[in-house]
Amino acid sequence: MEHSLGEVLVVGGRTTGLMMASELARRGIPVRIVDASPGIDPHCRGNLLHSRTLEIFQGLGLAQAVIEGSLAEYGVRLYVGGEFVGESLHEAVDSPFPYGMSQSQARTESVLEAHLGSFGVAVERNVRLSGLAEEGDRVAATLTHADGREELFETPWLIGCDGAHSTVRHLTGTAFPGDADPYPYVLADVRVEGELDDRVSYLFLHEQGELFLFLPLPSRHRLVVANLPAGHEPSDPPTLEMVQALVRERALPRLKLSAPDWLAHFHIHYRLAPHYRHGRTFLAGDAAHVHSLLGGQGMNTGIQDAFNLAWKLALVMRGIAPEWWLDTYESERRRVAADVVATTRAATEQAELFANVSAAERERIVAHMFVPEPQRLEAARHLQEVGLDYRSSPLSLEPGGWTGGPRAGAEAPQASPIVVDGKTRTYLELAAGTSHRLLIFNGPAAAELDAGLAALARGIRREHGDWIDVAVVVAGPTTPELWSSRPGELGSIGDPTGSMHRKFGADAPCLYLIRPDGYVAYRSRQTDGLDAYLGRLR
Repeated sequence: MEHSLGEVLVVGGRTTGLMMASELARRGIPVRIVDASPGIDPHCRGNLLHSRTLEIFQGLGLAQAVIEGSLAEYGVRLYVGGEFVGESLHEAVDSPFPYGMSQSQARTESVLEAHLGSFGVAVERNVRLSGLAEEGDRVAATLTHADGREELFETPWLIGCDGAHSTVRHLTGTAFPGDADPYPYVLADVRVEGELDDRVSYLFLHEQGELFLFLPLPSRHRLVVANLPAGHEPSDPPTLEMVQALVRERALPRLKLSAPDWLAHFHIHYRLAPHYRHGRTFLAGDAAHVHSLLGGQGMNTGIQDAFNLAWKLALVMRGIAPEWWLDTYESERRRVAADVVATTRAATEQAELFANVSAAERERIVAHMFVPEPQRLEAARHLQEVGLDYRSSPLSLEPGGWTGGPRAGAEAPQASPIVVDGKTRTYLELAAGTSHRLLIFNGPAAAELDAGLAALARGIRREHGDWIDVAVVVAGPTTPELWSSRPGELGSIGDPTGSMHRKFGADAPCLYLIRPDGYVAYRSRQTDGLDAYLGRLR
């Protein structure tokens, strides 16, 4: 056997694994990524990118490439028994991407794989994990290559991004509790011709079962998903004729299907790993959680799993953060996945129930699908995953005295315009670095930097500059003369319209420590608590 030691090993080369490997590589961490398949799966699979995921991609410079040719989803159009009953429209969320965008997972993977390649890392295809054993400060992984050759690869950390049937999960003996939906489903990636609105997805409720028609993809295909009668286990592969018959029966008879790219039977599973970490091995994406495809949150949740873990692992490997920081990956992200499993299950089972209840109950189900206007924005924030926060995380802390702005654990708001080095930018672009960022708000009326804040900024830069960037946020256009007396010590962010001050609730001098993934770690109106906070984390 060959023998090597060094890089983090990522198992699985789909969206979660590609994001994990590229985020580690972007931070200078040696990484190796293997995948058992011969290449990117051409099938659509995940077909919707949510606002928070697109924000991440924009920060990495990938958003435009990912969404090229895609369409925004503005809502869902509901039919009952073939008759139109109304639309449930999404509210726009406060984001550069106010709505989710349709896109084939194959396209997303292609962009991520090219991004990974820009760091000199390539996915090793036709290589599968066949064994692993933790030995002290390393994991010994057995890799089997296409030609049958076995390689013993020793890695300090192993991350399983290898899907619902995860080999990593099985080899670590991690349970995957949950159950399967009783109804078999059919999925078709097909061209659909007919009078359809490209701005919305469709849900057809029928006494024979429900049928979903999702937003069109750049290829002009749509995903058609329908459950089959209870107790019917398909024994033969689905056909285009079969799916056409379901559309004719439950949806709009004039719709014509053609050019199938993918036809498959599947069962929905609802499962959540009890732990995301097993010693020096982690689970992410579908390896840790699976659920209904309604809402299109699976791929997005996996990408954000990777975005959460990678920066923490990088800081631990660089000797900056203690190892217990890695435990916050599970405590922060497992709660998110549990919510996704529960909410997608509730929505799916509600639609399934329609065919099996009385007329009165059917009316109640339909009425429940139209969210009242006051609740639509909160529902949209939840769907687009911009309302996530980690307030219960041990990495989140804030003293009292706040009446506005994002609390510790919340996502930093996407303020714009801001001015950095004479260029107009958005905060989202600024937040795309690999370090924490200490934002010192000088206050909306201050002409000079408070002496206490200046001393704090210099101290943080001196003692923690290897992992914390420091910048003063100045209301109004940045005045170079004001900061020229401190060359090389402080960065500055001009806030010409006051947008950043308002969104951060900075009506007086204050400070925010922002994590590399864009969430608030700490905030305070005092200067004497940050050292204690940083000491507590070390």
